[in-house]
Amino acid sequence: MEMDNRKMMAECVGSLTVTLVVWGTALAAGDNADAPHQGAVAAGAAGVTLAIMWMVFRGSEILPILTIGNMASGRTEWQNGALNFCMQILGALIAGAIMAWQGAEVFNSDGVELTSTGAAMALIGGFLLMVVWDRLGGGWESGAFAAVLILAGISLASASSIGGMVVEGAWDGSNFFAVFGTLICGGLGAWLATEFGSKVLGEEE
Repeated sequence: MEMDNRKMMAECVGSLTVTLVVWGTALAAGDNADAPHQGAVAAGAAGVTLAIMWMVFRGSEILPILTIGNMASGRTEWQNGALNFCMQILGALIAGAIMAWQGAEVFNSDGVELTSTGAAMALIGGFLLMVVWDRLGGGWESGAFAAVLILAGISLASASSIGGMVVEGAWDGSNFFAVFGTLICGGLGAWLATEFGSKVLGEEE
């Protein structure tokens, strides 16, 4: 297996930027740490940041749900996908550590749970985002759509949540289940998009 150091660094820097700039700013403004992208302005900031990172680092995934979807579909070898995933978590951990050092509450475990509605939303969100990201590439269109999904209450920045759990020491069973459950549901939705998207939506012109 040949490691792509540039791609791994892109995943790390992209995840760090999304966590620190978007999540950190939302926390500083007093938003709920469990849903830091609530509000149109914060969701827009998340979409713009993702779009810029996707355009700067062409071909990067940054969001773990996209990485999981590509791994599950066989587009990405599992070794490379696992490394990309680890670098996304590393970026979130670094950003979370910086936020904690600044005195911010990185992860608030109050009320964190995975409901059937949340799982369904993550599944649908992962599917829809992968369709857009796959067909249009990582650009402003994908970022704009990500902002719409976030505004609708769909969690996309799971790496940030994982980093926050570790930094805050909130690594208990319920948090683990909620965060990773949401991540898996979103990744499953992304995989479904790669497998069935062309059949459902037709081939690109």
